[in-house]
Amino acid sequence: MFRFGDEKGQLKCSFCGKSQEQVRKLIAGPGVYICDECIELCNEIIEEEL
Repeated sequence: MFRFGDEKGQLKCSFCGKSQEQVRKLIAGPGVYICDECIELCNEIIEEEL
């Protein structure tokens, strides 16, 4: 799992490691971030299991 920031202080997705500039949306949680692309992937996985 990636850290929430890199050495330059940029925010990154904790799941895929993409920076805030590489995604449309970065959502913060307690000590973690998740991007819109990872959320979409999670939704697809959940839909397959229903």
